[in-house]
Amino acid sequence: MAAKQFVQEYEDHRREELIKATYMEVAEKGYSNVTLQDIALRAGVSKGSTLYYFASKEDLFLGAAEWMSQRVQNRIVDAVAIVEDPIEKTKALINSLFTNAQETRNFFLAYTDFVSMGTRNKRFHDLNARFYRSCGVQDREIIEAGIESGAFRKLDIEDATSMLRALVDGLMLQWFFSSDGTFEDYRRRCERVVIDYLTGGSVNKNDAEV
Repeated sequence: MAAKQFVQEYEDHRREELIKATYMEVAEKGYSNVTLQDIALRAGVSKGSTLYYFASKEDLFLGAAEWMSQRVQNRIVDAVAIVEDPIEKTKALINSLFTNAQETRNFFLAYTDFVSMGTRNKRFHDLNARFYRSCGVQDREIIEAGIESGAFRKLDIEDATSMLRALVDGLMLQWFFSSDGTFEDYRRRCERVVIDYLTGGSVNKNDAEV
């Protein structure tokens, strides 16, 4: 039993190493330029090992996309769980996405590639759709709690959920292509714009009065 458990843990570790290597290769080079040899070299295994653990290149890339999505989702859930106030939860959500410049850049590059693949490949489309739905559930819970507590103005829940995600994704896109402003500038701008939208500007107005 102990030997079987050791083998299983070893194989799980190898799979995860291959998935992480795939994620980084896609972030650095783009999906179309990444080979199984590139992934194997980064993971420190033979090229044949990639097809031992994953039936195809598509399966490996799908595994990387799923790992990336779950990692972000877990980070959001953990970040918002440790605060109670809806405004602080909103800040925690944004900070969990705008982590640091390099990590956010890697995520954005890999994510946009995986989204592009989803326009032509149903498996990637379905994975991206599940990720967006999961994000929407978290966003909705924060918005509902904020409206109920009076921290947020009364908004249509569906519209507000869509708008929150659109603002975050849009400002991340602007940061990525902008030559003006630092990563921290855009993180603060995202926080301010989203909270202004949800509160009607009352939070930042009060801060200014102080």
